Amino acid sequence: MFDTMTMTKVVGGVCGSLLIYLLSKWGAEVLYHTGADSHGEEHAAAYVIETSSEPAEAEPEIDFATLMADADAGAGARVFNKCKACHQLNGADGVGPHLNGVVEREIGSVAGFAYSGALNQVGDVWSYDNLNAFLANPKGAAPGTSMGFNGLPKAEDRANVIAYIESES
Repeated sequence: MFDTMTMTKVVGGVCGSLLIYLLSKWGAEVLYHTGADSHGEEHAAAYVIETSSEPAEAEPEIDFATLMADADAGAGARVFNKCKACHQLNGADGVGPHLNGVVEREIGSVAGFAYSGALNQVGDVWSYDNLNAFLANPKGAAPGTSMGFNGLPKAEDRANVIAYIESES
C-alpha cells in the first residue's frame, strides 16, 4: 500500500509546509516589527496617560442627617423603582416585607413575614442611620441576608428613597 516513493512525498510535503510556515513568520516579523531594533528608529506611543503619584483627595464625609433634611421624595420615587420588584408600599408583602412605616419600626417586626435572621446584626429599629447602612450595602450590613439587591452607592439616592418611603407611609 505505502511504498518508498509515497513516504518520501509525505515527508517532503510536511517539511515543505514547515519551511513555508517558518519563512512566512520570519517575513511578517521583519515587515511588521515596530521595536527600536527593526529599522534603527524607535516609535513613540500614540498618546501618554499622565498619572499622579499623589493620592486622590478623599470625598468629604457628609452627615446623613443633613442629606435627609435636603432629601427629595420625588427623586426617591424614581430610585424606589429598583425596590418595587420585591417591596410594596401598600401594606402587602411581596418577595420582601412591605415598607409602610419602616422608619423607626422594629427590625424584623412585620407579622407573617419569614425573615432570614441576619437582620438582627443591623440594630433594633430602622433608624435613618440603620436604613442608610443597610441600603448602602445590604450584604455587608447583614451578612447572610436573603436580600439579593447590591445596594445604592450614592448617599443622596439613599436619602431620597428613605424620604419617599416615609412620605408614602
